Amino acid sequence: MYIGKYGCRIAAITVLSFFFVSVQAADLRTPAVMDKLVRLPMKSIALSTPVDSGNLLFSDSPEYAERDGMLYSDIVRGDSRMYFYHVNQTDKLKKFVVVASNTEEKPVDIYVHGSWHSRPSTDYYAVGRELSQIYYKEHRNERKITVPAGGTVLLDEGLNNVSVLPDQLFSGIVDFRVDGAAQISSVMMPFDEDPHEFMKRAFLVSSDDVKLRGRFKGKDRLLKTVVPYMPADGIAYIRLADGVTDLFLKGPDILDNRPSENVGNYGVDYTVLVNTKGKGAVHLYFNPIGGEYSGVVEVSRRQKNSSTDVKRVDLPRNGRSMGYNDAYAMEYVDTFKAGDKITIHFMPPGAANLPVQYIFVPDSVSKKVIKEVTEEENKIKALTAAAVNLHASQNPTNPEHSDMQASDHATPPIRLLDGEKTR
Repeated sequence: MYIGKYGCRIAAITVLSFFFVSVQAADLRTPAVMDKLVRLPMKSIALSTPVDSGNLLFSDSPEYAERDGMLYSDIVRGDSRMYFYHVNQTDKLKKFVVVASNTEEKPVDIYVHGSWHSRPSTDYYAVGRELSQIYYKEHRNERKITVPAGGTVLLDEGLNNVSVLPDQLFSGIVDFRVDGAAQISSVMMPFDEDPHEFMKRAFLVSSDDVKLRGRFKGKDRLLKTVVPYMPADGIAYIRLADGVTDLFLKGPDILDNRPSENVGNYGVDYTVLVNTKGKGAVHLYFNPIGGEYSGVVEVSRRQKNSSTDVKRVDLPRNGRSMGYNDAYAMEYVDTFKAGDKITIHFMPPGAANLPVQYIFVPDSVSKKVIKEVTEEENKIKALTAAAVNLHASQNPTNPEHSDMQASDHATPPIRLLDGEKTR
C-alpha cells in the first residue's frame, strides 16, 4: 500500500508528539544532571593516615608474557595476597597457576582464605570488572594446605584447568596466610604439562619496560575521614589512588633487584570509613578522573538504628566502561541520610585507569540542578513542538488525496481463472 507524502507527515508528527509526551523528568541519574553536578565547585574531604596491612604480591610484568616461567616470585610470611594480570602473548595454549614452594626442611602450613579468577578474554576491561564482581560477591571457605619440605603445591587447583588462548588476558586473586615462610610464584606454562614437574625446571622471566610488579606492604588499606562530612559543607569528594593525597605502595622487586612502585595500587582492597552528621539526604557518585574505568564498588551504610544496608554497584551500571576521554564522567552509586556511617569498599581493577573520586552531593544541591535541567529540557521540547506545529500548519494534510493515492496504488483483487481450483 502506498501511503503518500501527506500520510508520511501525519506519521512523523504523531511520532514526535509521542516523544514529547513520553520524555521522563530529570532525576539523579540523568546524564545532564550529573554533568552539571561534577562541574560545580567542591572541596576535598580530609582522610587519616592510611593503615596498611598484609603482603601484596603483584604480578603484572611482563603484562604480555611471551615465555613460560615464573612471572613473579617472592618469599612471604603471614597474611598475603597474590594478584596476577597477564596476557598470553604466545601462539600456544597456556595456563597461569599460583605455586607455593617450600625451601625449608620441615612442612609449612598455608591457609587459603579464597581464590577468584576471571574468564580469559581479549576484552581487558571485562576481565578486570568480572574479577572485582566475583571478589566482592562470592565468599570462599578457608582451607588448609600443607607444603612438604622441598615440595610444591598449587594454591588453587582450579587454575590448573583454565586454558588461556593466544592474546587472551587472564587475571586472578588468591588470599592466604602462611604459618612460617613460603615462596609464592605466579607462573605461565604449557596447558598440558604438570605444574610440579614444570617447577623443577622453571626459570624467572624478566619484567617489561613498565615493571609493574613486586612485593608490597599493604594488600589492605584502611582510611577514615578526619572530621564528619555534613551536607552544609556542600559538594565534597574523596580522591583515591592518585599518588599524592593517597600514596602508591612501594616495595622490592627481588627478581630485578630494584625498588618498585604499584602505580595505581592495583590489587589493594580499600576500606574507606566516612562519618556523616547533619540533616537531609546525601547522594554518592563515582567519578573516574583518571580515564576509562570498569569495576565495582561495595557501599555499606550503618543507620542510627544500627541496621546495616550493603549494596554492590557496577561502574558503570550499563555499558562496557566509562570515562573514556571524559574526566567528568559520573555514575550514581547510592543515597543515604546524614548521620549514617558509610563504608566504601573497592579494589582498583586491572586495566582500569586511576585516580578515582567518590563525590558527596547534598540533596538540596541536587534538587536545584535537577530543576534547572528540567526547565532547560522543557524549553527545548516547547521550541521543538512549536516548530513541528508550524511545519504541519504550512503543509496541511489532505486525507482525501491520501486515500486516493492509496487506492490508486492498491493491489487489485486476485481472481481464479475459470476451472482453476484452490489447493
